[in-house]
Amino acid sequence: MKSNQSTWAVRVFVLVAFAVTVWLCGPNAAAVLAARFGGEAQPGPTVTLDHVGFMDRPDWLDAEMLVSVAESVSPWLSDEVGLLDEETSRRMREGLLGTSWVRHVRVERVFPDRFRLHLSLRRPLLSVLTADAEPLCLVDEDGTMLPWVDCELPRLYLYREGGAPTMAVQLGQVSDEPRVRVAAGIAKEWHAQLAPLVEQCPRLLEIDVTNLGERWILGPEYPEVRVHVQRIDGLPVVFGYGRPVDSPLARVPVRRKAEVLGEILKQHEGLEELVAGDLRFSRRWADYLQPRQPGIPDPNGPWKELLPPEGR
Repeated sequence: MKSNQSTWAVRVFVLVAFAVTVWLCGPNAAAVLAARFGGEAQPGPTVTLDHVGFMDRPDWLDAEMLVSVAESVSPWLSDEVGLLDEETSRRMREGLLGTSWVRHVRVERVFPDRFRLHLSLRRPLLSVLTADAEPLCLVDEDGTMLPWVDCELPRLYLYREGGAPTMAVQLGQVSDEPRVRVAAGIAKEWHAQLAPLVEQCPRLLEIDVTNLGERWILGPEYPEVRVHVQRIDGLPVVFGYGRPVDSPLARVPVRRKAEVLGEILKQHEGLEELVAGDLRFSRRWADYLQPRQPGIPDPNGPWKELLPPEGR
């Protein structure tokens, strides 16, 4: 029951977080009310959809993304529609739902002279690039592909070691690339669950799922998922993270990883001078930090001795 209430609350927040208002030009209130309460179906006064104002927007929607959203919805907001014209209003709503950014639409008539469109937008959580760092698209938590915008979202590179170096992009569709779906799930988990537990949590720069399914390297040194986070000087630090969110195998709890990261930050403020570590080990996390302190052996050393040459 608690989960359903939480979902509802989030949805309501999103619905009211971004709204488009279309203002009417010309007709007076009396004509609108006459059309509204008349006995016959009337299209009502004409609303010019070119006159659009953005009333509000969520914090994550920066200027570049706002431009992309506006370009996406503008073809459906560039005509005229009667304030009481149900058929045209329905087509406008369906057209907006057909754009990649829009998840839900609610059309509200504000008499005497306005439409208000409540748009629930897909929030991008990840930037996807080819193995050669060519931009492909953004994706939301479900892996739905959105137009590319140069932004500060964590990145996923389709490295050749993990599969195809690129993928087909169909905006508004869910990607069928497993690496994209896994990385989107990790980005959501980091943003919603891990980061709030860590004071001054470093920015997530990249999600590396090259070893998904342990297709590349077998062993604890290179887990299925690694994360790159930003050091105080802007350089990346690579941490072992574990398995995908939907893995059938046991996962290290998010809270435990957050505690490990918090302990590392206490000892190395801003992750200064670190280059790597592992968030999966709550007791021996210090042994996995790199560069290693003198006298601390490689904790993965014994495992490497047991691996066949092709598994190293």
